Amino acid sequence: MRPVVHVVGGGPGDPELLTVKGARLLQKARLVLFTGSLFPEAVLGELAPKAILRDSKGMVLEEIVALLAEEAQRGPGVVRLHSGDPGLYGTLLEEKEALEGLGVEVEVVPGVTAAFALAARAGLALTAPEVAQAVAFTRLGVRTPMPPGQDPKALARPGLTLAVYLSGMHPKRLARDLQEAGLPADTPVLFGHRVGQAGEEVGLTDLSGLAHLPARDTTVFLVGKALRARGVRSRLYDPDFRHRYRR
Repeated sequence: MRPVVHVVGGGPGDPELLTVKGARLLQKARLVLFTGSLFPEAVLGELAPKAILRDSKGMVLEEIVALLAEEAQRGPGVVRLHSGDPGLYGTLLEEKEALEGLGVEVEVVPGVTAAFALAARAGLALTAPEVAQAVAFTRLGVRTPMPPGQDPKALARPGLTLAVYLSGMHPKRLARDLQEAGLPADTPVLFGHRVGQAGEEVGLTDLSGLAHLPARDTTVFLVGKALRARGVRSRLYDPDFRHRYRR
């Protein structure tokens, strides 16, 4: 059998938001490589009781790949734990490509990303009938530039919900950019700091209030009219709406 590394989405840090598959792999894991700056190590003691825990926050890609490949060659039970979902603002592609180049198979297990955990914690939806039917994941370009047309200012639309990651240190700039793009100052903004972890803070404000929030890392923002939608109703459950399951 080929050596295997399981890349597991750990969710926002709440152990109850792990998938069943992810939790099972962690329970059986021999080695877990995680990012301590984003995922609480204290939680891993119970999730992966048999595993050696290694923190990747001070490592470079080559060190990460070398460790994972070496351990995978020794046998099963190697987990690379990503915060949130591995496919969103993570290092999945570069790690997978390098590992496969060394003959190591990579299996990816999805996870709950912070935007979904934040919306759920507030009991709000990212889409609402006839208000917002599209969601865009984006971030500010700070140390790492954004491709043209993909930053929050370029994507801002009245009926689009923005999930803004990796921008918690710049709330004032985000508020300015979105208002310059034409969004009204009273556009709702849901913010979450350390969602699903100790010290969690969740609140609802608007673009004018966003400018006065403290600059804090590990904060995600949801922006859009869907967050204050009221009195909406989906056609799917309207008695006059016919489909193959209800005539």
